[in-house]
Amino acid sequence: MQYTCELKGQALIVTLRGELDLHTSPEFKEKLSKLFAANLDITNLIMDVKGLSFIDSSGLGVILGRYRELEERGGRLFFVQANPQIMRILQMSGFQKISEFASSTSDVFERI
Repeated sequence: MQYTCELKGQALIVTLRGELDLHTSPEFKEKLSKLFAANLDITNLIMDVKGLSFIDSSGLGVILGRYRELEERGGRLFFVQANPQIMRILQMSGFQKISEFASSTSDVFERI
């Protein structure tokens, strides 16, 4: 899996490509944890999942952990450009109850 992280104001934009699974989740979790710890003003996490081809329970767990941190900070979680397969997994996992979905990053910035 490949990913990039960009801070923009109080938002962390994470762009994912490939598979977020048991093998790739630990490194990804560590990176996000460090970013959250070093930037206590992060209140919005924008996950651009257009290039994500697969996510399993370990990947969902990493995202859920960051959501809990956001919730403590009064923040929000967004998924951008989810393809039908990823959207289905997120919905089956209940993420539609705790996050928002958008067609673009600029759409998210209009909401926050």
